[in-house]
Amino acid sequence: MASVFGKTEGKIRRWWIALWLPAVLAGDPAERLNISEPIQFRYQETRLLALLAEPWQGSGFMLADPDGTLVKLQLAPQRIIMIAAPDELLYYDPGIGERRRLPLPAEVPQVEGIVLLQHLLRGELEPIRRRYRLDYRETADGWRLDLSPKKPESAPFRTVVLRGDAEGRRRVLEITEPDGDRSMTELILDDQGDRLRFTIARLREEAVGK
Repeated sequence: MASVFGKTEGKIRRWWIALWLPAVLAGDPAERLNISEPIQFRYQETRLLALLAEPWQGSGFMLADPDGTLVKLQLAPQRIIMIAAPDELLYYDPGIGERRRLPLPAEVPQVEGIVLLQHLLRGELEPIRRRYRLDYRETADGWRLDLSPKKPESAPFRTVVLRGDAEGRRRVLEITEPDGDRSMTELILDDQGDRLRFTIARLREEAVGK
């Protein structure tokens, strides 16, 4: 992956996981692993990295379409577009004019998070359970889902914890990577409906360069 995305690979792993889990798991994951219309979140992301003296922070919007398209529009600290379709991964940094494109599926360990989320989108729990332990439970103020890899030595993350409120408007995703780096992403439901497909299509065209 490093040869394809260089320093962006860590970002891609984290936000890909962050994007779909909050959108689809509003209740029992065995019954509610699909969204019926496009959905948009405002997000705030904080990363605690060993190489940085201060936490890194980013914010913007995340959009998800039931057709399998995932979009992250980062607005701060700089504008970046990341998109995953069922057959490819796109990355565009307009500040430096950098575009990257990776076909999917790809036999690259760091893409494991993308494949995981594609299974979740389709409600395919069995492939997930073959590789991950899932612990879902109701809590006093909502629900919680813990994912832990069965083979942590080869997994791109050590643990994933997703919490949601009872109203279904707020999600908090916490990820710990093998080296101890951690990230927390708060997502607040912002909009939903078919009109968001026009936004997704426009961002995709910009990322591709049309």
